[in-house]
Amino acid sequence: MRIKAWGGWRSSRAVLYLDVKINVMAKKEKGLLHRTFTEARECVTSNPDRARDLFDFMIYTVANERYENDIQVDDKIEGVKVGVWLERAWYGLENNNLLL
Repeated sequence: MRIKAWGGWRSSRAVLYLDVKINVMAKKEKGLLHRTFTEARECVTSNPDRARDLFDFMIYTVANERYENDIQVDDKIEGVKVGVWLERAWYGLENNNLLL
């Protein structure tokens, strides 16, 4: 079976593969800490004040989770250990000279 797509003929297998790949990618969701960390890294050069606020927000979020839910350093938030989240935030602040 062949279908017409984007100005040329393609087999249905290629289209099915493309649809499956897009659906798998769409199902993967990132949590609050993942999105915050990604945005903070992007803002380091363009907007250092925003990056500092985002790294601080990460530390606050982890501290709040630990306080409210009695989470230890080896427990995971969004599939990543709490200690790793704290290291990412602190190293982001220190390595980019964002400490006050």
